Amino acid sequence: MEIYRRSLDELLARYELEPTLRDVYVEGLTDKVIIEWFLEQCKQTNYAVYDIDTVEIPAELLFSEGLVDNNRSRVIFLALYIEKHLSNSKSVICIADRDFSLILNNENISSKFLLFTDYTSMDIYLFNEVIIEKFCRLVLRIPNLVAKDVLDNLSQVLEELFLIRATNQILKLEMEWLSFDRCCSFKDNLIEFQTEIFIERYLNKNGKIAEKNLFIAKFRELRTSNIIDIRYKIRGKDFLELLCWYIKPYLSKDKRSFSELEVVRGSLLGCLELNFLLQENLFEQLLQRVSS
Repeated sequence: MEIYRRSLDELLARYELEPTLRDVYVEGLTDKVIIEWFLEQCKQTNYAVYDIDTVEIPAELLFSEGLVDNNRSRVIFLALYIEKHLSNSKSVICIADRDFSLILNNENISSKFLLFTDYTSMDIYLFNEVIIEKFCRLVLRIPNLVAKDVLDNLSQVLEELFLIRATNQILKLEMEWLSFDRCCSFKDNLIEFQTEIFIERYLNKNGKIAEKNLFIAKFRELRTSNIIDIRYKIRGKDFLELLCWYIKPYLSKDKRSFSELEVVRGSLLGCLELNFLLQENLFEQLLQRVSS
């Protein structure tokens, strides 16, 4: 079914004519369901949460602000646009992923209408020992999968993948991503990831093999960054895909669907706990704003 998209002019008219409206705009469905659930659990029912796809924001407007053509940029643009045209409004809150901003040192976008996730994306709130423990023990019913060991095992590979993605961003190579499972293997119950082989295949796929030395040099430079918390160095989709790959050998026949990303994401969302979110800066700020 085709989504109806409001124009920017329609949004301005909406908030000028009905200043008591309270809306939150997010990047996608996962963000929407988490924020909706959080607000409902906190008894904040006067807010509606919208996917940014419900707003028509042409790519040329994004480019005019130095943004790229994606949903994160659309959320950021909307916050800047509302601040420019309705600076006194209390109707809108926009929430965008932090993404690569910390490692790329480009956290220079701000707006009173804009909040960022604490970590790289909304999915990373699921990268939590208690959530993974509940998932392994209660959903999968595999007691010998220990959450701390699972997360420790995934972390090194996830960081490598994140740095490879960040290198592509910095060098502006605009490469299409490559599935990484063929470069992963188990050895003594640990994941081995063939980093340089993956990089070579990634460059080859995109016709950029001539950039190999430059790419590896920049990648190694990023490895030396002093960002300690792994949650700033993980891509949400990589986390979910690698978790699917990791648990697959443990799955019984009746649990084979748990090798599918959306099944795993939905199960992890079902393990979310309100008290964890309340401890995070994003949700603390969000609650303060919607309560005022």
